Amino acid sequence: MSARPPDRDEFDTLSRRDFVRTSVLLGGGSLAVTAGVDAVPRVGQAADRGGEGVSRGPALDVRDFGGIGDGRTADTRAIQQAIDAAHRLGGGLVQLPAGTWRSGTLALRSRVTLELTPGAVLLASPDDDDFAPPERLPFASGSDVETTDFANALLAGHDLERVAVVGGGVIDMNRRRRLGPKPIALKRCRFVTVQGVTIVHAPNYCVSLGGCEDVLVDGVTIRDAHADGIDPDCCRRVRIANCDIESDDDALCLKTSFLLGERGVTEDVLVTNCRMRSPSNCFKLGTESTGDFRQIVLSNCVFSGSPTERHDPAAAEGGGVAIITVDGGSVDGVMISNVVMTGVPAPLFIRLGDRGRDQAGPTPGRLRNVSISGVLAVGASATGSIAGLPGHPVERISVENVRITAAGGAPHATGLDVPERAADYPKVSMYGPLPALGLYVRHARDVMLRNIELAVEGPDPRPSLVADDVAGLHLAGLTGPSANGRGPVVWLNDIRGGLVHGNVVPEDTGVFLRVTGENTKGVALVGNAYWTPGPVELAPEITPRAVMQVAGGGSEGGTPTADRPRARKPS
Repeated sequence: MSARPPDRDEFDTLSRRDFVRTSVLLGGGSLAVTAGVDAVPRVGQAADRGGEGVSRGPALDVRDFGGIGDGRTADTRAIQQAIDAAHRLGGGLVQLPAGTWRSGTLALRSRVTLELTPGAVLLASPDDDDFAPPERLPFASGSDVETTDFANALLAGHDLERVAVVGGGVIDMNRRRRLGPKPIALKRCRFVTVQGVTIVHAPNYCVSLGGCEDVLVDGVTIRDAHADGIDPDCCRRVRIANCDIESDDDALCLKTSFLLGERGVTEDVLVTNCRMRSPSNCFKLGTESTGDFRQIVLSNCVFSGSPTERHDPAAAEGGGVAIITVDGGSVDGVMISNVVMTGVPAPLFIRLGDRGRDQAGPTPGRLRNVSISGVLAVGASATGSIAGLPGHPVERISVENVRITAAGGAPHATGLDVPERAADYPKVSMYGPLPALGLYVRHARDVMLRNIELAVEGPDPRPSLVADDVAGLHLAGLTGPSANGRGPVVWLNDIRGGLVHGNVVPEDTGVFLRVTGENTKGVALVGNAYWTPGPVELAPEITPRAVMQVAGGGSEGGTPTADRPRARKPS
């Protein structure tokens, strides 16, 4: 019996696809383009997405190049041919329709948009040999391969312009452990858009951007990531918005590594309206910090520090907002606002160190002009910290309108002998137990702490706040528990030039303020309200002129007055 001949619709479809594939591969012009547009009516929708990299050229369907989409057949060649054809036509849209498209490394091209339609899954081949090997740098770099490699990837691109990966489909990296190809890796590209896609099971940085400019990452969902979520490294003019990221390592990490063979800069970065879950760091600036960070804004985000089912406890750094420079680069101009955190061990970690990676000789950079406001954090289990180095303070740091609820439960109070560990890898636990239960500030200049509420869920013998070696401290509107009810609430050591005012101390608080340190001078206590007969504890080394107390004290009867409060020596 002879085979059934195709009906008219089947014949038309097959003929059109054969014609499109043959014409485009041979360089045929307008007829192939017209057929491609007819076959993909969604091209107008893709063109309206608004990203800088989204192409507005012709549309090509990978099925016209031999793509199968059954999840078993290797579609790498078909997809690559479609991408190359769109590039030869001067740019356009390459569309993956619904189906499962198994592939190895695909080289993206300038002026080409790859669209994963709803129902489309771009499935990474389980065979590592289907991917390009990690690139070899022509220079020495102290950074690890995950940071510097942009070749071993599913979607890779170097030195491109107007490149985009968009759509409602899924990129499934098909891996169950860390180390392997990156889902998206773009290096030295301009006008980049990654929009709408979902990335799952990634063994390496999900969206890795090195030396890129004019970037939009919008509406991207990341799940079951074994490594970082989104990593802009030495990038300029970056917008990250409306993303939902869950990763075992950092959810969002800005870097300035030595990946380009020179000191790069990450600047003009806006992050907004994102949800991030990570047991490591939800938002991190650093650690790799050979170059500078400038003009960084994060706002309106929700963080969760709860671990994923697969997380490595050794990699769980436990940071919410981590702002770090340790390799000679400087941080100048960072604004964080309107962030809600749950289960993040240390909501705030600011660190200037001296690791010196990719430097001829380790030299600390500068960390300054950082503003943090409107933060609500519950379930903290570690102390937030703001710390520079002796002779290299962090500068002009403001923290205001912040509420942190800590678990408490420290077994005993600690002194001020906290190790410096200048060259250590920077993470929340690097200092060991800190002497404060809520916030610890050391080696800093011009610090403003205003309207901060520190709460604790269990007994804790430590003060709420400790500031050590700070020049220019402005503390106002602090609320926090005193060490197991006895105090102090605040411990200031070696403060040069300080204003403590407008603090209302609860009635059951013992000592509110302890002042120590031979270098302490120029500290003014103004307009604080106390219900305790001995609210201020001055160490023997504090001279009469070092601390001035004005307008706002308490009598032994417990009624707040404008009388000068009595100071007492520590027992």
